[in-house]
Amino acid sequence: MDRWWRASMSTPVPTALRRLAYAGACALFVAILFAHGGPNPAEVDAKAVTEPTTALTHGDLRAAERATTVPNPPGYPLLTAPLVALARPWVGSPTWCSDKPLPAVLREAPGAAFFEAIIGPCSGPGSTATSRARPHWYHSQAVLAVLAWLALVAGAVHLLRTARGGRDRAELLLVVALALLPAAADTIVESFHPQDLLSVAGACLGLSYALRRRWILCGLAFAAACLCKQFALLPLLATLAAVPGWRPRAVVAGTFVLVVAVVLLPFLLVDSTDALHALTGTYVVGAGVVKAPTVLGQLAIAEQLKLEIARDGPVLTAGAMVLVAAWRAGNRLLAPVPLIALALAVLALRLVFEVSILNYYFLAVGTFLLLLDLAVGRPPLWAIGWIVTTRYVLAPAAGHLPAWVTASAFLALSVLPIALGLARIPGLLGRAGAEQPEYLGATPRPLT
Repeated sequence: MDRWWRASMSTPVPTALRRLAYAGACALFVAILFAHGGPNPAEVDAKAVTEPTTALTHGDLRAAERATTVPNPPGYPLLTAPLVALARPWVGSPTWCSDKPLPAVLREAPGAAFFEAIIGPCSGPGSTATSRARPHWYHSQAVLAVLAWLALVAGAVHLLRTARGGRDRAELLLVVALALLPAAADTIVESFHPQDLLSVAGACLGLSYALRRRWILCGLAFAAACLCKQFALLPLLATLAAVPGWRPRAVVAGTFVLVVAVVLLPFLLVDSTDALHALTGTYVVGAGVVKAPTVLGQLAIAEQLKLEIARDGPVLTAGAMVLVAAWRAGNRLLAPVPLIALALAVLALRLVFEVSILNYYFLAVGTFLLLLDLAVGRPPLWAIGWIVTTRYVLAPAAGHLPAWVTASAFLALSVLPIALGLARIPGLLGRAGAEQPEYLGATPRPLT
């Protein structure tokens, strides 16, 4: 089966067919967004990325930081502000109307009236002059989220081409899979986190450039990824552990630090308090002990302490994990399968330490599970099974099961990708490493 699959997926694809597949996948993804009723504007998270973008188009860094009410670095607003400024009549609005019903969790919230005012229906009963004045999502900043998905596709394909050494059927399968990936749509239509799409895209590019020994580009890609969302620091640690020698490692780390510092410094100078709150993601106001259906969420400790554990725990654990992997695998770690596998393992650590369960959390792990299966040359059964179970079994059942049952199931589903990733790192589990096809050696074949 595996041999037939590898031969089938390695078949080159003509350029015309590849372009048609890309266009079809993009159309499919947009159709999925429409089927969901478009992005959800009734989220503080949406306002926390669109309003800073608007502020940056006017050159107001202080207003941009004050509008960042959730822990987001300024990367996404900085990247999209030029597009908004250039196409303001079409995509300038930071808000949009929506005929989607207000989610139950928001209808039951104390500030339900606030969210109802944001989501205002576009027409018909219940609409107001204010809501009718707002454009539909595809005439607002929300449409830029489609570009973020295209960036995810570009980054993932770049990494897969580096791993497999060419443009073949596996690439087309990946593109279609990313269009159908539930977390990719959920990231936009539920919580509106296009910055997560860009962060995963940057991480994929960083890994790809590391495999190609393009150290400066590797550091730049990871800097962009971390400036969009902080969790990209986890695959950066995996990459630094795999880079051979201290000189190239210093180039990657130095480029990363320099770019991040240059971008963040102006924001820290104009509003250090709000900038630090947004960067650390551990600042909460008025929250005591809040129980959520995860292992960490069930602990009877203050919410701020939970957030500190959730942010620092994955980084510290990933640091130890990549050091052990580098010690056991040595130079074999800078090869496509081991590096993708290690990145998957450290990204899954984030789920182990999560305080709550949101569907967009599954984006990075789902993407790297697909990449690992395709890079190894096996049918993506593990990836599909994990994606379907997390999104269509665990997530819907979470509200109907005892919290400890949901927490235990979520922990098991978080540990599984870690095990799948570590099993592919040579020497880590007392084995030489799984059998791999010849094109997955330490040096990728030249792309044609």
